[in-house]
Amino acid sequence: MAFRVTANTFARNAIHFSNLQNQKLFRAQRQIASGAEFEVPSDQPLGYRQVRALQTRVSQMDSEISVIQRATSNLNASVSNLEEVNSILTNARNLVLQGIQSIEGVEREALANEAEPLLERLEAIANSQHHGEYLYGGSRSETEPFAFTAAATANHLVDAQYQGTSLRGQAHIGDALSVDMYYDGREIFGAPGRDQTLVIGTTGAAHGGGTDSLQGRMPLEVTHIATTYAAGSGVAPGTDSVAEDTIVGPMGAYTLTVIDLAGDGSSGTVALNDGTPVAFTNADTNLRVIGPGGEQVFVDTSAITAGFNGTIDIESTATLSIDNGLTTIPVTHAGDQQVVDSATGRYTTIDSTNIRRTGTDSVEFPGSSNLFQVLDGIQRDIRNQRGLSVTEYAAALNRRLGELDEIANNVLHVIGEQSSALQTMESLQTRVEDMKQAAEVEINDLQVTDFPSAVLNLETNQTMLQYTYAVTASVTSIDLISFLG
Repeated sequence: MAFRVTANTFARNAIHFSNLQNQKLFRAQRQIASGAEFEVPSDQPLGYRQVRALQTRVSQMDSEISVIQRATSNLNASVSNLEEVNSILTNARNLVLQGIQSIEGVEREALANEAEPLLERLEAIANSQHHGEYLYGGSRSETEPFAFTAAATANHLVDAQYQGTSLRGQAHIGDALSVDMYYDGREIFGAPGRDQTLVIGTTGAAHGGGTDSLQGRMPLEVTHIATTYAAGSGVAPGTDSVAEDTIVGPMGAYTLTVIDLAGDGSSGTVALNDGTPVAFTNADTNLRVIGPGGEQVFVDTSAITAGFNGTIDIESTATLSIDNGLTTIPVTHAGDQQVVDSATGRYTTIDSTNIRRTGTDSVEFPGSSNLFQVLDGIQRDIRNQRGLSVTEYAAALNRRLGELDEIANNVLHVIGEQSSALQTMESLQTRVEDMKQAAEVEINDLQVTDFPSAVLNLETNQTMLQYTYAVTASVTSIDLISFLG
């Protein structure tokens, strides 16, 4: 069967091919004019998808670079701070060494005055901010890490309460990598590790063993309650006995020798622990008697038994307190009395077996002091506020040296860790920037017009359009003879 090609068919084909060439020509003109290989997805669907994927990745890399730069800035600020902390520790160490050698009060006071500002500088660093966030509060970077309270007495130290978290605040780079930006302040400024508790003083108290929970140093007060004399002599506690007696001990720990010189109890001598005899009369109701070690009792000799000559045993009771007398427990002369600080609930175990004097001892908890307390303790110990002996003074400052050295190791460890992280950040930023640049080049290659190719396409499409018009004109131009034939 023969197919007949009509004039309409020629016309439709001519219009179709003309439109097709016009579209190609227009696209080539637009590419040359705009400089873009395509402007809408329909121009090049595959190329458009590739470009969009690359642009998304570039945006992600911009975010990663921003996080890296923020982390780098924070770590640089922290390393700078910690280098200053290390300088503070070095200065403190030098002052302690000079303090050990010093013997003059004026010189010690001058050294202590130099030490005081070190604590202020350290407190400022510990609560320092960078870009509005605290560097040493762990993941709680919006909260001031440390709250400071001045020492209550010479036997106390500054209190530094940590308000941050134990978790480090991190910056997340991409899906798999994270870097620590905000450190737990206790890692840097915290106590190095508890050592054996020390009791320094003259009461006879000792540490009862075990692990205490109190920190720094605390005053242990041994307070007199009552003195009791064995029966037979007629001696009784004097008016000031409760407030002024300084002896403590079970019955027989101390003795009182009474000699009735008059024979009727009206006069004679009394001696504490074989010390210097003190004359008495039956008019004395508050007679002070001092023993060979400086211990004292106040006695009432108004009713001495006539003709009594001999030695009687004494019992003197007392209490223990670690919180300035807010709470007390009786001295039981046991090896493991637990004394609790009512403010914190923390405790220490005291061996009260050999407590023989009233007074205030200093209980030290070496290794439990944070850096703030160590610095505070340095200026207090250089001034010898606790009234330590020459030997105890040197020993106390040597303990401060040991604590400084241990904390300095912690500080240097963190400096090393953060410096290593900074090197990693620098390498990572370089790598991400290189990847970003490569992606941008690829986007440019895909999206920017290839002008030589576009010009060639333009010329080709112009030629094809002209050819389409020429063929159409030739086919549709039928002369009269051909039509009649």
